[in-house]
Amino acid sequence: MTCWYIENCPENMRLIYRSFRNVARIDGSSIFPEKSPENLKKASDLATSDYFSSLNLPSVPKRRKMPLQDLKRTEREAEFLKKLEVRRYSKSTKKTYLSQFRKFERYFQDKDIEHLTKEEIRDYLLHLIKKDDISQSTQNQVINAIKFYYEQVLGQEKETYWIERPRKEKKLPNVISEESVQRMLSSIDNLKHLCVVGLLYSSGLRRGEVINIRKGDIDIERRQIRVRGAKGKKDRVTILSKHMTRLLVQYVAEYKPQYWLFEGAIRGKYSAGSVGNVVKRAARKAGIAQRVTPHTLRHSFATHLLEQGTDTRFIQELLGHYSLETTSIYTHVATKNFEKIESPLDRIFKDGSLVDNKLRHPPT
Repeated sequence: MTCWYIENCPENMRLIYRSFRNVARIDGSSIFPEKSPENLKKASDLATSDYFSSLNLPSVPKRRKMPLQDLKRTEREAEFLKKLEVRRYSKSTKKTYLSQFRKFERYFQDKDIEHLTKEEIRDYLLHLIKKDDISQSTQNQVINAIKFYYEQVLGQEKETYWIERPRKEKKLPNVISEESVQRMLSSIDNLKHLCVVGLLYSSGLRRGEVINIRKGDIDIERRQIRVRGAKGKKDRVTILSKHMTRLLVQYVAEYKPQYWLFEGAIRGKYSAGSVGNVVKRAARKAGIAQRVTPHTLRHSFATHLLEQGTDTRFIQELLGHYSLETTSIYTHVATKNFEKIESPLDRIFKDGSLVDNKLRHPPT
């Protein structure tokens, strides 16, 4: 009959009148036939407080109209998010950009952000650096979010908007030894957790890449893993170790994953937080003092390959790096060549000329 039925009770009546107030008039003649014509007329008028009193319902506050300024901000954010989705940005990038853009809007809530000057935007960045002490990576995220709005949403030319970017830090990757990796793997009793940690290290995968592996991405015969839609929306192929092949065959037979290789509750995708917790627990049980994350295992994979003599260009392909310069940073932490270098202090002590030196016999 192209209509809906709902039980006639005070709770539902409260819901109906609250939902349609200031939107539509309700004819309650068939609902309350015992009411007088005068009350029926009142029943059709949602603004009549006497009728609400007859139902013994709590008074419903009038819906406030959204201020024009808030409405514009909502429309801007909707357009901002729409543009991010059209350009197929990742979920994490969309979340970060939108969050930074909202902070930017709130800071200039009394101004029209479409016509801000370069100096005003620079002052905003300086405010974040001095007051919030943001990191260099966060500063870059703020700049990228602002640039995205002006250049992609508003369509302004890049030359009309420019902000100084911070000097890039030269941080070395955190790496653990092969012995530490072995202790971590030996400390894990759960087969699923063992496969997760094993793939992070043996294939150089990122945390997000591990949880996005599908059953069909594992090529047992060719011992390869197909990584889909990795960082930068790039697909690539990485290696699958012989040992991990045996473990994965056993894991699939025991856990029977349906779509994702690693599944969580109710067959959903395994969470990134769970991966981090698995790695953290394994490192703690292995007695590793330094902080170990899933990315530490990826760094260790690249460094150990380099120490084995693997060409940097092959490592670049396995990691999915866009630039060889990014991969070359592992040459700074590889210890293979350092073992051949003798410290000048050790060379001095070889000739025995400093027998009585405090370095040979420290004072007590």
